[in-house]
Amino acid sequence: MKSVFIHAYTAGNLGDDLLIRILCERYPKVHFRIYADESYKERFKDIGNLSVYSPSDKRVGFVDMAISKVKRTDMGFWKLLIKTSYATVHIGGSVFVQHQDDFGLAFQLDEGLRARSRRLYVVGANFGPYTDEQYYRQYYELLQKYEGVCFRDRYSQRLFHKLPNVTYAPDVAFNYKADVSVPEKKQVLISVIDMKDRKGKWGISQYDRPYKRFIVNLADGYIKQGYHIKFISFCKYQGDEEAIKEIIALAEGWEKEQVSTCFYDKNLLQCIKSFAESEIIIATRFHSLVLGWLMGKKVLPVVYDRKTKHVLEDNECSSYLKLDDLEQNISQVIQKIEELKVMDIKNLVSEAEGQFEKLDQILKRKEG
Repeated sequence: MKSVFIHAYTAGNLGDDLLIRILCERYPKVHFRIYADESYKERFKDIGNLSVYSPSDKRVGFVDMAISKVKRTDMGFWKLLIKTSYATVHIGGSVFVQHQDDFGLAFQLDEGLRARSRRLYVVGANFGPYTDEQYYRQYYELLQKYEGVCFRDRYSQRLFHKLPNVTYAPDVAFNYKADVSVPEKKQVLISVIDMKDRKGKWGISQYDRPYKRFIVNLADGYIKQGYHIKFISFCKYQGDEEAIKEIIALAEGWEKEQVSTCFYDKNLLQCIKSFAESEIIIATRFHSLVLGWLMGKKVLPVVYDRKTKHVLEDNECSSYLKLDDLEQNISQVIQKIEELKVMDIKNLVSEAEGQFEKLDQILKRKEG
């Protein structure tokens, strides 16, 4: 059985965790390995072909100590996992973003990943945003050394269109086999993010209060129409849960039975069910947009990042809200949502298989 190392964002984000699951389920005869904190052993305990190695494991600590004495390097076990794996899959969305003017450390990490991997594939990413041409040029040189890079938006693919190993396919999550048999309720599911700590080069903290007030007013408008409101948190670490608590605290006159919450931790299926049972999705998180489309729902994206804008452009979807649009009349917003059509995603689902085209060539080879 081939061993493949997964390099991914492992901070309890529903979207990233879903991508890891899709990857492991696609190749049941492959032994996947991932380096993540202890909580991931519980989170992924049902994935039989995935081994989770944690910094708190005694074995990991012992190997780290032994390697550091011999080679004077840190993260020895992590590096050993990569070197001894048949291939490395770097899976995730915004994995090539220039967060700082000095991007040297981030680039060194990616360069080190390439140097230690026997074969390296990027699945489901977007490129940018970035401000320095040097950032683009250095990654142009680096990515051509990868065995395969599949971007999830055409903008990213066009940046590297001269590289034969770079392709495009819709987001990995479109490969998820959604259960749409759950009875639908008169419910609006609202995915939120916390903006107050999102500062720096691509900061949006200035929109935090207007955004939360907008969500309160929108939820209030739907409650008055007899809808139940459910708020969903995709990532506690990034502040989604805190944002939901602040939004509920801002509201006035909401009854307990009118509002509920779903906080992602180790309850993926419960979170997925929240999408299936809802009539309308207000999608701030990128993968709340994808899941809403997969479930055949009316989806209003709230665009806070270029990754969402690029995917909407790819699919000629013009019905969305920008952060500068949050002062709109709520009745008009609700009317706009009422007029939304359910997205036809048959082509997206079939084309999303392309995210795994290069991996299929090495992981789905017939024995003998």
